Amino acid sequence: MDAQTRLKQIGMPRRNNELWTFFPVAKIPAPEFPEACADTADYSDETDFAALLPIAYNARPMQRDIADNANEMAMLKCNNDFGHTVLNIGKNAKASLEILDNKVAHKICAERFDIHVGENAQVHIFFANPADGVPLRFRHFRIVQEAGSKVFFSEIERGSGIKRTSLDAFLKGNGARLEIRSLNVLDSDDSVHHRITIRHEAPETESVQFARNLLNGKSNASYDGSVIVGQNCTKVFSSQLVNTILLSEDSSVSVKPVLKIYHDDVECTHGNTCGELDSEQLFYLTSRGIPEKTAKEMLTRAFAKELFMPLEVSPAKKRLEQVVESL
Repeated sequence: MDAQTRLKQIGMPRRNNELWTFFPVAKIPAPEFPEACADTADYSDETDFAALLPIAYNARPMQRDIADNANEMAMLKCNNDFGHTVLNIGKNAKASLEILDNKVAHKICAERFDIHVGENAQVHIFFANPADGVPLRFRHFRIVQEAGSKVFFSEIERGSGIKRTSLDAFLKGNGARLEIRSLNVLDSDDSVHHRITIRHEAPETESVQFARNLLNGKSNASYDGSVIVGQNCTKVFSSQLVNTILLSEDSSVSVKPVLKIYHDDVECTHGNTCGELDSEQLFYLTSRGIPEKTAKEMLTRAFAKELFMPLEVSPAKKRLEQVVESL
């Protein structure tokens, strides 16, 4: 079943669909597809509207193969409203992949990334783009990991408009590890939504989800994260933590962790905190002559910077920290 047929079968997203619980689905325009779908692959198992959208619009696929044992850095940029990128990372390879925004303003953009990570490969996927003026943006990642592979997925989102990042991960090989770190810095009526599904399909796999939000104005963020641990998947470790600082009374956050565990020898945790800037820390800084505005900026920057501190020294970490320093 091609992407267009499957999309018509699924229908437009609705709030009662668990994939779109927190998203303002009324903002999504009805699609106007080309006459035929150029990609004739079978998408009958796909359930996410956003994952199918660029394919149904005949986005020209860009494929990149990174050879076994290679060490590469690359920047990926979609030049059209709709993009489809296919990445194959070879065994024992190391790759740093920065995703850049299309600088041309459009009403809607949708991108899909299909990423296969070979045995013992290590990949850092990251983006930290400034506000791009696109009213509605979708990014969908489908990541398949083989044994011993490590994927670090890091992002910084700053307004404007409505953005949704969805990620389906399949940890298929023993010892595979996925680490997701997301920072949202929002103002005005911006909104950013995450829909994450991680499937542990092999023993001794690990996943970490760590998100932080700095929300001002009437901004809104949501984090909908599911972890599924399959049968016979012993010694799995999974954690999810979402920390939010509300900088105004009108900002809001929604968090929904879901754990589906079909084995008893696992360690899975989740947590969520939400509050204002620490009044004692703020008082400490202002009592030493630091203006209140500067003190608040120092505290919010420290809150954001801490998210990426555990990452190994790399070009990705340097880029992320540079963006945090400029917030």
